[in-house]
Amino acid sequence: MMRKEFAELYLYAKKLGFITSVFSPIVSMGDEILKAFIASLPFNIETTLNAATHSKYKEITKTGLFKKHIQNIKVLLKNKIPVRVKTQITKQNIGQIDGIKRLVESLGLDFRPSTMLHARLNCNTRPCALRLEPKKAVSVNKRYGFFDEEESRRPGQKFDIEKLIGKPENDKLLTCAAGGHAFWISPEGKMLICGNLRMLDYDLSKRGTSVKQGFYKLHKKIHGLRFKTKSKCRQCEYRLICKWCAGRAILETGSLEEPIDYFCRLTEETLEK
Repeated sequence: MMRKEFAELYLYAKKLGFITSVFSPIVSMGDEILKAFIASLPFNIETTLNAATHSKYKEITKTGLFKKHIQNIKVLLKNKIPVRVKTQITKQNIGQIDGIKRLVESLGLDFRPSTMLHARLNCNTRPCALRLEPKKAVSVNKRYGFFDEEESRRPGQKFDIEKLIGKPENDKLLTCAAGGHAFWISPEGKMLICGNLRMLDYDLSKRGTSVKQGFYKLHKKIHGLRFKTKSKCRQCEYRLICKWCAGRAILETGSLEEPIDYFCRLTEETLEK
């Protein structure tokens, strides 16, 4: 929303028929953008709120925009624009989890906490240092009952741990739904089947390319990936439960096959609970 032409781009996407969601801190939403949302409602607007007080918000975001953030959520809701608030639970804000829950619910919205943190797309692992200890993370997940990761791996299916235990049937690196029903297009015009596996792309900006051709080519490439090392993830009977995946592994370890110790411990705690 900091782009001057945001409203123009948003309305153009809507005119083309896209079902449009907006992911934003929304603190930079001005009158022009609000008018665009009112004129053509988004599917939803998703914003992340990781604090219940001004001081904690400033500590986390390095800005003093807490009141502005809450005010803009209220403005959107007042204009009947659908909003979803997400919360990343970390070592920084674990002490405010119930306060954030009360604040979000006071706005008439569902509290949607997640304990998952990953390395950045440039492979910077600083966010990983803010992860809750596995025992605490599982406790938060259990108490607040939000398992977005499990839902995304098997859309429409109930998460049942016992049915997912067992040695993998093959050496495929990917066991998720990547390439099944979605893809990304980067600002540079590159199509991606997995948002994390950036080395596998298809350049849609070149003459003679097409979305259909790119999708099937990438699907074939990504689901052709196989384990080549003796990684302990290769035959792990808990692989379908674990949060590990090749995309997260390459960002955090530099390897598609390297285990991530944090996810191993998280899986152990999940099974124990």
